[in-house]
Amino acid sequence: MSVVINEVSNANIYINGNSFLGRAKSIKLPEFEVEFTEHDNLGLIGKLKLPNKVNALEGEIVWDGFYPEVSALAYNPFKAVQLMVRANVKAFNSLGAAAEVPLVMTMTVAFSKTAVGEYKKEATEYAMTYQVNNIKQVIDGKEVLYFDAFSNNYRVAGEDILSKYRANIGG
Repeated sequence: MSVVINEVSNANIYINGNSFLGRAKSIKLPEFEVEFTEHDNLGLIGKLKLPNKVNALEGEIVWDGFYPEVSALAYNPFKAVQLMVRANVKAFNSLGAAAEVPLVMTMTVAFSKTAVGEYKKEATEYAMTYQVNNIKQVIDGKEVLYFDAFSNNYRVAGEDILSKYRANIGG
């Protein structure tokens, strides 16, 4: 069996369905972090850490210039927007390039920190921090991750991880 290596380079950003091709210098997507709590009770000779909750998701976009249509959305933290990042994944095996498939991240976000600018001789960059309450990752049409903090929905590779939890709490 041949080893397959996936390479992701470059991407495009969409906000509320509008393309911002070539205008962002970089985008840092959130780290999906599950918080574990320590369990150290009578009768156990070792401490355990057990999964407890998903921590808040935060990311950042760095723009190469001032885009008023983006700033107008970012300055209002009470209105969420849809942020989509589309990337190309190239798969290589021993024979060379084997496939190219889309990697799509769709998020519902609210901007929490927006740079107004730092002006100098060089081109000014504008960084914006955003908070994510809903995230979906799909590669080649297959869902890898779906998480929605408002509805307690959490799926990995299509498996509903919280179905029993929602049933147990009546949600």
